[in-house]
Amino acid sequence: MGGISIDQLSDSLGWYGKMPSSGDFVHRRLDQGLIGWWHRWLSSGLIAMHESVLLSAEQEYMSAPIWNFLIPASLGCDMVQMGCLAPSRDRVGRVYPLLAVLYVPAVQYEAQQVAGSGRFYEHLGRSLLAAVGHGCSATQFEQNIQGARGTLTQMLTRASTQMTEDDGSSDILDILNGGHETAPIEKLDQNDSRWPELALCFNSDAHNSYWWTNQANGAAQKSLVHGGALNIPLFNSLFITHTNFRL
Repeated sequence: MGGISIDQLSDSLGWYGKMPSSGDFVHRRLDQGLIGWWHRWLSSGLIAMHESVLLSAEQEYMSAPIWNFLIPASLGCDMVQMGCLAPSRDRVGRVYPLLAVLYVPAVQYEAQQVAGSGRFYEHLGRSLLAAVGHGCSATQFEQNIQGARGTLTQMLTRASTQMTEDDGSSDILDILNGGHETAPIEKLDQNDSRWPELALCFNSDAHNSYWWTNQANGAAQKSLVHGGALNIPLFNSLFITHTNFRL
């Protein structure tokens, strides 16, 4: 299996959903199959939320944190998915989450993609917060998401190997930045994920997905392991009853 390149990772980083600055659904670099995969789960969760006897359900939804996720390739789309999901709404108030996701074909998944993902998740969290919390435009949000490219080098297996062999020398940067008009990075900073053991326990062929709070908006640290397909109970745990469980 050949290692995935930074260009392949960058081309596989897309987003989808609703945001306060837009009047309807917006998306970039996600095909209709993957959009449909997400929409089936999110729409079923929202329908159940609107039918809930809990009067504060929508209020709970809007106060939910931004969630990091890591989803295996065995749940219907043959892609390992890494990204962030945030409660959101469109310009006229219709609620629907906004997500940014890096999707990697199962055959190209490597543990370093998770082990080196700390800065990636932090960048996505800040980008989503700018969209759902500060009302940035879809154009600005796209620019913010594109800015995550500089965090992807730490997710390459060869980057980890080269940094071990040669402690951050300019030779490494020459290799990683080679072939690009604009160098993806100027500096490699080690920054562990807030769930550092995840690379060891995650199995891309199993059925457990992993969810934990992003710290972009100072949310309390919480985590959840979900077995099987994404379903309404998972949606409720993330968005409706999120105040009832702790890390």
